Amino acid sequence: MNIDRPTWHRRLSVAMPEQLDLYEKTKALQWNATDAVDWSQPVRNYTEAAYAATGGRISREDFDRICAERRAFTFTQLFFGEQAALALCAQLINQCPELEARMVLAGQVIDEARHVEVFGRYLDKLGVDAPLDPMLEGIVHQLLDSDFYGEKIVGMQIFLEGIAVGLFQVFAQESPDPLLRELMRGVLRDESRHAGFGVMYLADKFERATPAERRRTEHFVGDLFRGFGMMMGAPGGGFLAGTFEDIRHRLRQIGLEVR
Repeated sequence: MNIDRPTWHRRLSVAMPEQLDLYEKTKALQWNATDAVDWSQPVRNYTEAAYAATGGRISREDFDRICAERRAFTFTQLFFGEQAALALCAQLINQCPELEARMVLAGQVIDEARHVEVFGRYLDKLGVDAPLDPMLEGIVHQLLDSDFYGEKIVGMQIFLEGIAVGLFQVFAQESPDPLLRELMRGVLRDESRHAGFGVMYLADKFERATPAERRRTEHFVGDLFRGFGMMMGAPGGGFLAGTFEDIRHRLRQIGLEVR
């Protein structure tokens, strides 16, 4: 039976000082979703302008239901993605040898648990069940089954978090629902730290990576681009194009090429 065992330290040694700075921010910026968000607000699924565009061809009740179903599908994927990030962080705590990196990841575990909570509560308020995308499920299982920290961190911190942040920014700016905009502001503060960890940690590690580790991760990156592109059904412009460019920028900061 293979069990990931952590590297034990005799003292609080510091190999990555910038990770301790990130750990301090993680501690300082924690928030309680129970009282930081006004959950008594009703969900608002559409704007008057959106309904007016239907020309009255559909009742308000039916239009509200259709909008809720669309949003429920999106948030079902996000709810699953946050559970995946929670599980991946727990795995990485044992896989990363640096103590300060584990401390940052422990803080992220709390963040991801909070995101599972807020998206789960939001889905409950929508009151609509939606299916899970099997392609997303397959990608997550691939990440969970990987035995290489580089693949897990790229997959979680760069891709899953990168695409989620792109969606969260759209919701925070454009959603007709005040409740959703409110909870997104808190979630986005957390996500900026997560992306920062992935770039800082891997940029340092890949300076000393073997050619085989680099090739393995770059091929994995290419598979993720293709998988997410197929899953989201948008190979070219719009939201996904901008998000993919942001992801490529972070990969270049790490020193990885897309193959």
